[in-house]
Formats: sequence, structure tokens, C-alpha cells
Amino acid sequence: MKKVLSITLILCFVVPVLAFAQEKMTEEEAQAELARITAELEQINADIAALEAEVAELTSSTSTMEAEYSSMQEKAAELRETWKRCQYGRYTVVEGDWLSKIASMQNVYRDGSKWPWIHEANTDKIKDPNLIYPGWVLLIPTFDQYTVGSGDCLWLIASYLSIYSDAKRWPEIYEANKDKIKDPDLIYPKQEFVIPRD
Repeated sequence: MKKVLSITLILCFVVPVLAFAQEKMTEEEAQAELARITAELEQINADIAALEAEVAELTSSTSTMEAEYSSMQEKAAELRETWKRCQYGRYTVVEGDWLSKIASMQNVYRDGSKWPWIHEANTDKIKDPNLIYPGWVLLIPTFDQYTVGSGDCLWLIASYLSIYSDAKRWPEIYEANKDKIKDPDLIYPKQEFVIPRD
């Protein structure tokens, strides 16, 4: 009986001590785990801050690049227009000329109703389409397509101000229209040719 009582007393004393030790150990582990999680959280917050700074920098760079891209598109459009105007034919006005007369010429458009094309291309000079002056050099907008007329041949078409202003460039028309032109010496009225542009 004494033995049982002694064991019981020992158990009553030891169990709470073990429980306290177990509880203390768990708390220490919890504190260690909390410290580890806090450190990880701080690192994550630091990483997020760094990423936010990167995103802000990239957003700023993107905005700058978008502005540059937009500016480059505008410049490209201007250059395309300038290049197009560089390819225009040139006509020097002589005494007795007027726009519809120039447009109706064989080496221009053969169509007087196309005079507004010439006017539109030369608004820097022509304030009133009824007033043009000898010596003015007018731009003649070029065709991307051409309908063959009576008496035309490839070198003559290439020489027109509305085409290339250069008879030697006739092979370019031939190459671009081989599906329609079997023999470069034989072309026919009303044939539609593509006029290639660089």
C-alpha cells in the first residue's frame, strides 16, 4: 500500500512537471516558428517592395517606349509621304497653261478632270486653282495602276510624269505585269497594269 501511495505521489509530482516541460517546449518551438515566419514575411515584404519598384520602373519605361513608338510612327508616316512626293513627276508651267489643260496632257493624265490631284499636291504654291504662273514647277502625283491607252508602249508609259518620268524604267512595269504581258512589245488598249513603287 505504501508502495502504491509512493508511486501515486511520485506520479502526481512528475506528471505536472512533465506537462509543464512539454508545454514549455511547445511554446519555445512556437516562438522559434513565429520568429522564422516573421523573418520569411519580412523577406517576402522586401521582395514585394523590390518587385513593385521594378513594376513601377517597367511601367515608366513602357510609357516612354510607347511615346517613342508613337513618335516613330508619326515620323514614318511623314517619311512615307515625303518619299511618295519624291517620286512624283515634275511639270514646269508655261505661258497659257491651266490645271485641267496640264492634267489632260498625254504625258500627265490624259484626263482634264484629274486637275484636283495636281492642285492637292501643290497647295503650298497654288492658293487659287485658277491662277498658276509660268516657271512654277508642279508636282504630278503618280499612279499605282495604269490603263493602257491607244499608242502606248511600255517605255512611253514609264516616261509619263504620272508614272516614272523615266522611259528606262519600263522593265519594272513589265516585271510587275508578266501575268498580262506575254511580249513586252505587245500591249493593248484598256489593259490594266500595276505600277510598282519602291
